[in-house]
Parts: sequence; C-alpha cells; structure tokens
Amino acid sequence: MRFLLPALLLLAPASLSAQPAPGSLFLSPMGEPFRSGGAAADNVGTWFAGADGDRDGALAVAELKQDADRFFTLLDGDRDGELEMAEIARYENEIAPEVQVGLQMRSTGVGDWRGGKRRRVLVYAEGVDGAGRFSFLNIPHPVMAADLDLNRGVSRDEFAQAAAQRFALLDKDRDGRIARAELPPLPQPRARRPRGERPPPRPFATQR
Repeated sequence: MRFLLPALLLLAPASLSAQPAPGSLFLSPMGEPFRSGGAAADNVGTWFAGADGDRDGALAVAELKQDADRFFTLLDGDRDGELEMAEIARYENEIAPEVQVGLQMRSTGVGDWRGGKRRRVLVYAEGVDGAGRFSFLNIPHPVMAADLDLNRGVSRDEFAQAAAQRFALLDKDRDGRIARAELPPLPQPRARRPRGERPPPRPFATQR
C-alpha cells in the first residue's frame, strides 16, 4: 500500500466561513455527503432511497455494502482499489470538509442587535466531532475509520468490512434489515452567542 504520510485531519480552510445550517447536510454511514439548501430537504431520504436497491423500504447488509462500494469507487481516483493519502486529502478538503476538526465552534446564521449583525455558534453534545455531527454514528472521519489494519490506507475490502460493522450498529433489532424508522435521529445542535460577544453599541445622535 502506497501511503507515505499519515492522513491528517486538517484545520478548516478559510473558504468555509460557516458550518452548514442544521439539516442542510447529512453524511451517510460511510461518509458520503448529501447536501441541500435548507433544513426542509430530506437528505436522509435521498441517501436511503439510493441505497435501497430492491426498493422494499429497508436496507440489507448487502445493500449497504453495495452503497459503500459505489462511494469507494468515487473516492478511488486512480482506480487501484486503495484509498491513499492524496485521495483521502481530496475527501477531507473537497468532498466533505466538514469532517475536519476546527468547525465545531464556527459561527452560523445572522440576526440583528438593533440593526447590527450578530453571530450564532452551533454547539453539539460533548464528544460529537467531525462527521459525527451530521450522521447517525459518531465516527469523526468515516473514511479513515475504515482502515481496519491501521496501515494508513483503506482498501476496497476494508471499506466493505466497515460497512458491515456499521450496519450491525444501526440494526438495533438484529433482524438483518434496517427500515427508515429504525434509523436513529441525527445530532441536534443548540445555538448560542459566542462567549464574550456583546451587542454593538447604539450610535450617538448627531446634534445639529
């Protein structure tokens, strides 16, 4: 496996001025992003319908593995059956930059303090990081977490094994099927003003 350096969780690039609004991003169990322009869109439903190959309203482990294989092919740019450093870096920086550390406390949304702008910060439950903020499972980096032999590379077989493991975590009743209603709720952040922030002062009236 050609992997010269460990894949790093990089700090968020400056182009990411705010993290997604709640509900506008969903990351599948294998880390594939599904985005929308607002919280009303059913990103989970879009993923579920695509993964449910036989359209029976439930996912089998084979279907989740097939969905994982499709996403693996998307990530495997050189088609050598191995996700290497450059391909994982592309995932982190271009495909799903939200998996990177440093986004948890970025501001989002605007309001007003007597006509001025205010910021809001999304705060997640302690220990919910990276991709875990937008997915069913708290796996901060779902692609690198599939490196089961810890050799800093992810093979197609490892990705399939990780899909089976994650299926088992989601199949709460152990019947070999995951219905949409069986899926757990996504993490729900709460918004708060950044510590120490104060409303802007009101301008003094100009005397004439």
